Amino acid sequence: MDAAALSQGSFGTDFLKAPISVAMSQGSQQDLLLATLGSLLVWTDSYFILHALNRKRSAEWNCRIITTVHALLASGLCFTSAIITGPWPFTYLGEANTNLHNIAVVITLGYFLFDFSWCVIMRTEGPVMLAHHAVSIFALVYSLYHGKFGSEVTAVMGASEFTNPLLQLRWFMRQTGQYNGRKAFWVDLLFMITFVGARLGAGSVYHYVCQTSPKIYLAAKAGGQVFYIISVVFGVQVLMFFYKKYLRKRRTM
Repeated sequence: MDAAALSQGSFGTDFLKAPISVAMSQGSQQDLLLATLGSLLVWTDSYFILHALNRKRSAEWNCRIITTVHALLASGLCFTSAIITGPWPFTYLGEANTNLHNIAVVITLGYFLFDFSWCVIMRTEGPVMLAHHAVSIFALVYSLYHGKFGSEVTAVMGASEFTNPLLQLRWFMRQTGQYNGRKAFWVDLLFMITFVGARLGAGSVYHYVCQTSPKIYLAAKAGGQVFYIISVVFGVQVLMFFYKKYLRKRRTM
């Protein structure tokens, strides 16, 4: 490759979007396993370091900071994969993972293993959220093991994590006494629009595309179906919350 191509960054882009069957050699699954363990270690260490430096705040406060960082990082990687480097997830179905797919999946799998363990130990989440985490972990492991479906997994993951920072912002606002008045309304409205738009809008279209694709295994479709049902449950909860808090009050006034 000549110097001009390198200066334009084409080597980096080509590497990120190259399928692992071409870009990776023998022992790739072991490398991915080690990378996942490394990701888990980084997220876990980051939490304990933050908790040690920020003892004035609760364990959940510090965990939610880690969650916000992961959401921003994961959604950025998934957006880059789908929009900038490609391939386009609506047409690249049932194909080999690219290197960028694997990077995003490894980072997120390590995070979900950490967060799932934290939620179980601290008993902060209900069965629906724990099921969401379990299905997500299964999908991420399934993609890495088979070396496929990275396009589908990262598309769903990006849409899911995209709305997470707003969810955490609402929680931080409540903890600091700022969740009131117009500020709370606009944050809730923006969260509701983005969540429903991503999960039930674009998510429904993508779910249909994946379920009708002959390239996707039945097991992968079943996992996608479970994840979609959980997303619908979350979406209904968000809509009901917004209706009860804002719309029903106006009707009764």
